Amino acid sequence: MCGVIGIISISKNVAYDLYNGLLDLQHRGQDTAGLFIDNHTNVHLVKDRGTVTEVFHQEMLATLDGKCGVAQVRYPTTRGIHDPQPFYDNAGGIGLAHNGHIVNESDIRDALEEKRIYTDSDCDAETILNLFSYYFNRSQKSSAKEKCFESASKIMSILLGSYSVIAVIRGEGLFVFRDPHGIRPLVYGKSDDCWAFASESVAIESIVNEVHDVKCGEAIFVDSQLNMESQILDSQKPQHCMFEWIYFSRATSTIEGIGVNRARGNLGKRLAEIYKESPLYQRLKDSCDKIIVAPIPETSRPATVVFAERIGSGYKDVLEKNRFIGRIFIKPNETIRQHEVAANVRAIEDVVKGKIVFLVDDSIVRGTTSRGIIQKLRNRGAKEVHLFSTCPPLINPCHYGVNFPTKEELITFTNEDPKEIATQINADSVTYMTVEKLPVCLRIPLEELCTACLGGKNPTLLSKKITL
Repeated sequence: MCGVIGIISISKNVAYDLYNGLLDLQHRGQDTAGLFIDNHTNVHLVKDRGTVTEVFHQEMLATLDGKCGVAQVRYPTTRGIHDPQPFYDNAGGIGLAHNGHIVNESDIRDALEEKRIYTDSDCDAETILNLFSYYFNRSQKSSAKEKCFESASKIMSILLGSYSVIAVIRGEGLFVFRDPHGIRPLVYGKSDDCWAFASESVAIESIVNEVHDVKCGEAIFVDSQLNMESQILDSQKPQHCMFEWIYFSRATSTIEGIGVNRARGNLGKRLAEIYKESPLYQRLKDSCDKIIVAPIPETSRPATVVFAERIGSGYKDVLEKNRFIGRIFIKPNETIRQHEVAANVRAIEDVVKGKIVFLVDDSIVRGTTSRGIIQKLRNRGAKEVHLFSTCPPLINPCHYGVNFPTKEELITFTNEDPKEIATQINADSVTYMTVEKLPVCLRIPLEELCTACLGGKNPTLLSKKITL
C-alpha cells in the first residue's frame, strides 16, 4: 500500500499540487516520500526517507519547476524498506512510481540481469521501470505514445501482482496504467489546464472537475498539449482489494464509485445485525445503559457511529491517540508497533470505569494494537471489553501490497476460533464481520473483490516462466 499522484499541466508549475496531493495521501505511507518533475530542459528528482513535510520544505519546492510530474509516499511491504520512489531512467527519459506489489519481481529482476540490465535498489518500482524501459527503448513505433502502449501491453503479460503505475515520459507527456484486475485503486480527472491521476480521489478533487476510475487493464497517455488517449490493454475480472474501503483509504475518498465513508457506515450496520443475532446480545440486551461503544481510532469511526445507533447504546471516545504519530498498523516491524501502542494510546478513565466497552476496529491482523488497547481499558477500570471487527478474519497472507506477507504473522495462525482470539488479546469476546455480508456493505459483488486474505483465491498466479 502506497500513495501515488501524477499531474500534467499546460500552464502551471505542478510541484505544489504534487506536494499537496502527497499530504492528502500521507496516510497511505509514512516511510519515504519522493517527487519527479520534468520541465523539458532538465528534470528534478527529490526523494528521501521520512514523511512529506520531513522530505520537502518551502525553499526546495520553489526550485522545482515543471509542468509534468509524479510523486509518491511509500509503505514498504517486503524488501526495499529504505528505497524511496520515484525512479528515473535517463536512457529512456522515464520517471516512474507505482502503488502495489509485484509478486514475481525477483524472477523479472533475474531475467533483466541476463540482458545486463541491473537495479540499484530492492524496490519493485525500479524493476517495473527497467522492464518498461527495456521494451520502450527497443520499440520500432514512431511516437512516444505508441511506444508506451506497446511497452505496457508487453509488460502486463509478464507482471504478476498489483500495480497502479504513473510515469513521466520526458518531453512527451504522462503515461499511466493499472493492472488487469484493478487490485489497487487509481483515479483521474481533468480541468481546463491539467490532467491529474492519484491513488485516491481526495488527492486531486480540488484541482479537477470530475473524478473517474482508471479501468482494469487500462492505459492512458496525456501529451504536453493535454490531448488524451486511452486503451484497454488486458482487462480481466475486477478483483478490488476490500481493505481499501475497510482501512486504507480516507473516509472522504471515493473508490470504484463507492464512497468510503458510506461503505464503513454499512459495515457498522451489518455488524450490529450480527451482534443482535448472538448469545452476547441475549445476555446484555437489558444492559444498554451500561454499554459504551467506541472506535479504535480513526478508521473505524464511521462504522462505530452507525453500530452504536443500531444497538441503542451510547457512542463514546474512550481512547486518546497522539495525532502526531503515524498509523500503527503500517509501521515496518512488530517491535515498533508494540512500542507505539504502549506509548501513544491512552485510555480515558472517567469514561470507561465500571462500563462494558464495545470496541469497534477495522480489522484484527496481528493483534498487537488490540491487545495493548484492551489492557489499557482494563487498567482504567472497564468492567468488560468486547471487540468487534468490520473485517472478516484474516487467515492468509497478502501478496498484493499489505504488510502481512506470511501466515505466521497473523493472529489466526494458531487458531481461527473467535473465542481463542479473544483469549489471546484479553477480550471478553470477539465478533467478526462475515465474508457473506462484506460485499453487501461495499456494494460490490463478492466475485469482484480480492478476498485471498479471507480464504479466497489469489487473483493472479504467484509465478510463471519469463521470457524477454
